[in-house]
Amino acid sequence: MNRPFCSPRIWWQALLLAAATWLAVMAVFGRWTWADWSAPHWLEGDPLEVYARVKIAAEQPRHALASFSDPARLGAPYVADWRAYTVPDRIVFVLTGLLSRSFGLVAAVQLVSALGFVLNAVSFFLCARWLGRRWEWAAAAALGFAFCNYNLRWGITLSLAQTFTLPPLVLLCAYAARPAPVRRRLPWLALGAALGCWLALGNPYLAFFAGVVASGGGVLALLRRAPRSRVAPLAVFLVTLALVFIAANFHYARAHWGAAETSSLARDPSDFQRYALRPLEWFVPPADHRLSALAALGRAYQANSSAGEFFYAYLGVLGGAGLVGLVLLSLHRARRFPLRQAALGGLLWIVAFGLPYGVNSWLGHAGLDVFRASTRIAIFAAVWVAFFLAAIASRLTHRWPRGLSVAAASILAGFMIWEQTPSLSARTARQANVARLDAQQELMARLEAELPRGAMIFQLPVAPFPEAGRIAALPDYEHFLPFLFSTELHFSYGHLGSAAALRWERSIAHLPPRKMVGELQQTGFAALWIDRRGFADEAVALVRELQMAKLPEIAVPAGLPVNIFRLRPVPRPTLPDPTMPFFYEPWGVTETDDPPVRALAVDGWYPPEREGDRAWRWASQRAILGLWNTDVARQKVRVTFVPIGRPPARLQLHSGGRTLWEGAFADVSNKPQSVDLVLTPELNRLTWKLDGKTFVPGRNDRRRLGFALENLSVELK
Repeated sequence: MNRPFCSPRIWWQALLLAAATWLAVMAVFGRWTWADWSAPHWLEGDPLEVYARVKIAAEQPRHALASFSDPARLGAPYVADWRAYTVPDRIVFVLTGLLSRSFGLVAAVQLVSALGFVLNAVSFFLCARWLGRRWEWAAAAALGFAFCNYNLRWGITLSLAQTFTLPPLVLLCAYAARPAPVRRRLPWLALGAALGCWLALGNPYLAFFAGVVASGGGVLALLRRAPRSRVAPLAVFLVTLALVFIAANFHYARAHWGAAETSSLARDPSDFQRYALRPLEWFVPPADHRLSALAALGRAYQANSSAGEFFYAYLGVLGGAGLVGLVLLSLHRARRFPLRQAALGGLLWIVAFGLPYGVNSWLGHAGLDVFRASTRIAIFAAVWVAFFLAAIASRLTHRWPRGLSVAAASILAGFMIWEQTPSLSARTARQANVARLDAQQELMARLEAELPRGAMIFQLPVAPFPEAGRIAALPDYEHFLPFLFSTELHFSYGHLGSAAALRWERSIAHLPPRKMVGELQQTGFAALWIDRRGFADEAVALVRELQMAKLPEIAVPAGLPVNIFRLRPVPRPTLPDPTMPFFYEPWGVTETDDPPVRALAVDGWYPPEREGDRAWRWASQRAILGLWNTDVARQKVRVTFVPIGRPPARLQLHSGGRTLWEGAFADVSNKPQSVDLVLTPELNRLTWKLDGKTFVPGRNDRRRLGFALENLSVELK
C-alpha cells in the first residue's frame, strides 16, 4: 500500500508539482514580471507588521534569531521592549530579511510566501503518495489544499500559512492509532521530533492546535489498544512540542500571566465566542468570491453574523462536497468499525474543541486566554477532506486510461484553485500601493538627507503596538511605513501597550503644542511626524498652531497625508524616567492643580466621556485605577463613584489581595457608592474586575464594554 520515498520517480513528480504550484501562484496573484513581485497586494494592517519584522531581521539578524525583543530603531528615545510580545518563526523571518538585502523588502516577502504554497503542496503530495494514492490525484488534492482559503488569506503572514507540517502530523496520528505491529520505528520517531520542534518554534496557534489534534490521536490510539511502539512517535511529538514551545515562549508567558500591566495583548472572554469555530463556515463562501451569487451569499452571512474570521474556513465547492461525503461514508462504516473512523473522530474532536462555549472557551475562562480564535483549527478539516478526495478519486479512476485520469485531475485542480481564490491578478490596487511606496521612499530619502544621522522622529497620533486598531481614519501599523523605507532614522512608534514609555509618549501628546515641542527638543527629537488621518479634525488645529510657532516644515510628496516639522534638539538631551506616576493619564478630562491625591487611569480604561455634570470612563473586563498619594505620609481617603453596568453581572474592587468592595449591577448600578482607604505615599493600584459578559454598543462604536465608573471623586478624611 505505501510507496517508499526512495523512488526517484516520486521526487521527480514532487519537483514537477513544485513548479506547477509556483506557476499557479504567479497566475493567481498576477506576478509575471519582477515589477509584479515587487508590488505589494496588501499594504494596510497585518502585512505592515510582517514587513516590519522582516526589516528588523534584515538589520539585526543575530538579535532577531535569538529573541526579537529589542528592535533598535523603534521606540525612540528608548528602545522598544518586545519581550512581552512573542514573535514566532524567527528562522523564517531572518532568512526573509537576509533575502530582502538582495531582492528588496516586498519582493522577498512575496517570494517566501510563494515558497510557502510550494511547501504546502509538496508536503501533502508526498503524504498522499505514501498512502498509495495515484500521483495525478495526489497532486490535484495537494494543489487544492495549498490554495485553500486559509492558506491564501494567511500567506502574507509567513507564519500561519506554514501548514506543510499538518499532513505529516495527521499521518503520524493515524500511524499511532493502528494496532498492527511496527516494522521501522526510527523514521517515525525522527518525524515526530522534527514536527514538534518546528511547530513549537513557529506560530503559537498552529502549535497549540497541532497539540490538540495530536492529543486526540493519542486518545484514539489508547482506545484501539495500539502497541506502545506505535504510540511512541506521537508521544515524542507531544513532548518535544511542549518542551520547545515553553522554552521559546517563556518570556511572553511570564509577562502575559504575570501582571495586567505587562501583558501586550488584551483578550476578552467574549472573543472565545466571536472567533469560535462554526462548522457552517466550512461551506459559506467569502464575500469576495469570484462568482457573484456566492459572493452575495458570503456578504449576507457576514452582515448577519458576529463571526470574526469566517472566510478562512471555507473549503470550496469540491471541498464542501468532500466533507459531506467523508462524514456520510464514515458514519456508514462506523456501524461495523466505530474506532477505525479516524478522520470523522478528528472532525468531531476539533468541532467540540472549537465551538462557541466548547473546550477552548472553557480553557479561556480558566486562564489560557491567548488562543481565542479557535476557528483557525478548521484548517485540519482541509487536510482530512483533501486526503479523502484523493482516495476517492484514485479509487474511481483506477481502471481509467492514465491520460484520461491525468486530464480529469488537471481540470479539477484548476477549478479548485480558481474557485477558492478571489480575483487578485488586477494591477490597479497594486499600482496604488506602489505609488504609496514610491512616495514613502522619496520622503525617507529627503529626511535622511536633511536630518542628522540617527535622528529621532516623534510620531502622532501616539499608538500602541500591536493591535491598536484604527485611530480615527488611521489604519493599524501605519506608523511602520517610514521605518520600512529608512536605514538610520529612529521612530517613537513600537512600544507595547503595557510599556511605561508609551505612557510618557501619551503624556507628551496631551501637552499644548508649543510645550510639546519644547519637551521633545529637550529629549532630543529632531522632527515631529503628524499623520492627519489619526485626528478627528485631521490635525488642522495642531498643524496651524505649529505653523504659527514658525517651525520649519519639511516638504512632503503629494498624496501623503502627513505633516513633518523640523525640531531643534538640545545638544545634551535628557532622557525622562517613564515609570514616574505623573506620566499615567489623569482620570478626568480636567484635573485641579497639584491635588494631594491624583486619580490616574493606569490600565484598561477607555478615554473619558462627559455630558453636563456627568463624567465617566468605560472599561471592558478588568481595569486598574491608580491613586497617587503625593504626600510623604499615609493619607486616609474616601473614594466615591457611581458604577454602571448591565445585570446580572457583578463588579469587584481589589487591592493588595483583598476585596474592598463588590456589588451586583442589579442592586448598585447608577447608585452612588463609597470606599474608605488608607493610601501609602506612592502609587496605589485599585483593580476592578467584572464578573459577567461584556457587550458592544453597536453602530459605529465597536468597543467591548463591561462597566463604567461615573463621577469618581477622592476626598481626604
